[in-house]
Amino acid sequence: MKHFLLVFAMVLAGGMALQAQNKSLADLSVFPNPTTDYISVKDNNDAVGFIAIFNLVGKKVREFEFSKGEQYYVADLTKGMYLVQILDRSKHSLTTQKLDKR
Repeated sequence: MKHFLLVFAMVLAGGMALQAQNKSLADLSVFPNPTTDYISVKDNNDAVGFIAIFNLVGKKVREFEFSKGEQYYVADLTKGMYLVQILDRSKHSLTTQKLDKR
């Protein structure tokens, strides 16, 4: 029973942390999606430092230092699905979103 209560407390604390994190992550988005030439990132909290793009095999195919209002060139990537990882200035992951490159 003691073990069960410990696990329950950990799950509850983790859920509360995720809920708080999701509120701040709601202000992060990659657009336009789908895209053909360029992507941009909406960052209302000034939290983003870097953007990394991975193919679905997990290989990093691009990395950009983030500047607010900047567009990032992706036209030379092959058509398909990619994962865009949005990182803070310390290169800790804030969120990962799917990107459809056409």
